[in-house]
Amino acid sequence: MRVYFKNLDGIRFIAAFLVILQHTAEYKVDTGKNLPNHFLPYFKDFGSYGVTLFFVLSGFLIFYLLFAEHEMKKTIDVKSFYIRRVLRIWPLYLGFGIVLIFGIDYILKLMGTPVNTPEFTNLFFLLIFSINFQLLFGQLNRGIIELYWSVCIEEQFYLFAPLLVKKWFPKMMYVIIAFIVIGIGSKFFMRWLDLVKHVDFNNNNPLYLFTLCRIDNFGIGALAAYLYFRKDLYVKVKPFTENKWIQMGAALFVTLYMIKVLPMPAFEQEYFFSTTPAIFFAYLILAASTGHFFINLEKPILKSLGKYSYGIYVFHATVSQLLLFAFLKLIPQKTTLLYDFIYPVSCTLLTAIVAGLSYEIYEKPFMKLKQKFTIVKNRDT
Repeated sequence: MRVYFKNLDGIRFIAAFLVILQHTAEYKVDTGKNLPNHFLPYFKDFGSYGVTLFFVLSGFLIFYLLFAEHEMKKTIDVKSFYIRRVLRIWPLYLGFGIVLIFGIDYILKLMGTPVNTPEFTNLFFLLIFSINFQLLFGQLNRGIIELYWSVCIEEQFYLFAPLLVKKWFPKMMYVIIAFIVIGIGSKFFMRWLDLVKHVDFNNNNPLYLFTLCRIDNFGIGALAAYLYFRKDLYVKVKPFTENKWIQMGAALFVTLYMIKVLPMPAFEQEYFFSTTPAIFFAYLILAASTGHFFINLEKPILKSLGKYSYGIYVFHATVSQLLLFAFLKLIPQKTTLLYDFIYPVSCTLLTAIVAGLSYEIYEKPFMKLKQKFTIVKNRDT
């Protein structure tokens, strides 16, 4: 059985691009050289929204495929599900993670900011897929592969997701609602621990990094998948899902939300910074997947970039920082054109090239092996 969702490769790349825009702006600040950075006020939370979009998209795709597998086989092959996750995620996660852990001191020394990192502490959290917990509770240092925190949350969540579908498939709507309720409730609980119990989270935001605080994102994506999978339910929302004016309105709203043009109360920004956009992301993902979308993302370049989006996410921080170092060393001009436009575009292009080479040369053999354990076929899931 094969399932294909239109436009979602393009959405994958958009998620990765949002992360790149925030980090390239922040890396300029980190240099302390007062570089042109006119878009920083607008891009400062784009990484958070990009990760939220990844989580919602992942919830949509993974759960739809699990639903389709259960409908076809009347059960879930949990072992095959875990093998597929290992073959898709682990080779790049572990391969590049280990390189960074044991090479970060040398790279930072070349860039003029040498540090001594506890490599084996970092390796421990890498191997147990708990970098988000290291950021909240462990020893902080610049050698942590910080961006892997989101990959860790995904892997933690998908430890139990197939088991729930296998056991509770007839009552999945209740399970999905539980995801959303637990995710939102956990945000209030973690803030209570922070403000009332004064738990030390290393000056990081537990609502952003703690696993339970993010499962509402996956749940909202899973809800969109459930509506699309259940044709009797989808027919009821189809007029709204496939209305291109509503789609454009949702896209405009979430864009204005992300760039902070729409005034939002502080309470919403503190507790629902990922839940609110997740709702609009889920709607847009569902609308896009039907093929009746207000914009066509089925372009060859976007399909390729979407296919490489995991690698783009993994590699972009290293590529962007090394490229910024090269700009500062080799180009004396510090113009708006160079640093606000050419630099982020160059980072995106170079990262895409590196990610493409990684996929075609290193990851592809694992992807081919993964197909042997795939029941409902859909690329990159």
